[in-house]
Amino acid sequence: MPLLFLIALFAVPYLEFLVFVEVADEIGGLSALALTLFTAVLGIYIIRQEGIQVLRNLKNTVDRGESPVSELIHGFFLAIAGFFFLLPGFITDLIAVLLAIAPVRAMLGNMMVDAGKRNHNSRPRSTFSGGIIIDGEFEEEDEKQPSQEQLPPDDEDKDQKT
Repeated sequence: MPLLFLIALFAVPYLEFLVFVEVADEIGGLSALALTLFTAVLGIYIIRQEGIQVLRNLKNTVDRGESPVSELIHGFFLAIAGFFFLLPGFITDLIAVLLAIAPVRAMLGNMMVDAGKRNHNSRPRSTFSGGIIIDGEFEEEDEKQPSQEQLPPDDEDKDQKT
């Protein structure tokens, strides 16, 4: 997984550059730059509107006492889409547009939940099935009785000394 992340870290900017050069050859360099900035601004506006709707749905779901898992997943994908809109380039903008579409977010969310269930069900179960487990540490000490000098003075000893 770390290797895949490292490859993506270098491959995405390279591919973005190649696509930008191709688009700039077709429509002109300044027009390609303006289009990139326009998609970023438009994308952030779309994400903001979708985010407000997701927050309303989240509030309504919580008010009804239901589990807000679906809304949280939608919010997660909207945050990723917002990040992709901020990155300059046409590939990341395309990914962000796809993540901004509610049915796509729902499909990806269902895939994530199903994968989580499969991973949870495939884990080995513990052989211990119930009861209370108390974890702790202890140290064994000598069982000698403390000598008279080690004991704290009694209240009677204090009264005699004063």
